[in-house]
Amino acid sequence: MIKVENLNKSFDGVPVLKNISVTYEPGRCNMIIGASGSGKTVLLKNLIGLLEPDSGEICYGDRKLSEMKEKEKKQLRQSIGILFQGSALFDFATVIENVMFPMEFFTDWSKAQMKERAQYCLEKVNVIGSDGKYPNELSGGMQKRVGIARAIALNPSYLFCDEPNSGLDPYTSILIDRLISDLTREFNMTTVVNTHDMNSILEIGDRIGFIHEGEMLWQGDNKTILQPDCQELKDFVCANTLARNIIEGRY
Repeated sequence: MIKVENLNKSFDGVPVLKNISVTYEPGRCNMIIGASGSGKTVLLKNLIGLLEPDSGEICYGDRKLSEMKEKEKKQLRQSIGILFQGSALFDFATVIENVMFPMEFFTDWSKAQMKERAQYCLEKVNVIGSDGKYPNELSGGMQKRVGIARAIALNPSYLFCDEPNSGLDPYTSILIDRLISDLTREFNMTTVVNTHDMNSILEIGDRIGFIHEGEMLWQGDNKTILQPDCQELKDFVCANTLARNIIEGRY
């Protein structure tokens, strides 16, 4: 579980996150949603330690991130998997080498052990027979699957996904959503997904936090989001629905 309490972050005196409080639970897809510039990416970066908050606390279980010593932070990083927006695979490395990368950095496993674990993770995301291929030989959806395999390589307790469906077609997006949801439940991970994709929100949003201009204005799930008691969220949902209908030729 991750608990955020009264988190604040500013840049050059301009508040970007304002008194954010939210809890992310294991075994569920916890989503951060909001328009571009709302602060959701800044929140995600604070959660994984790429940024430090001005005030407030981030707790991993009963441990405060601000009080962890460097050794504790390194241990925490080993329990975190990250799926980046563009997959962020290394072009110079093969598929299996990409998945093995975090093992080489964080473990003292033998090459045989790392290869066995990498192949297991690739099978979990249904990437079979592509071990020796390079990222540029794969489709966008396959690259995303390899990114997920690398993210779960160390059997993480926490999985962070930044716009996992960016650049994917609707059908592939649904497959990636379901894959993330299935893995979250299978491994009981605390998964946090940063997105503005209404399809993803409705498909796998077990717990949703809506950020508007740096404030957490609404929290709920994919069953209650279509009838919120928040006007800003209504506007966000309607804008996304209208855009989707236009793209799919229904408007």
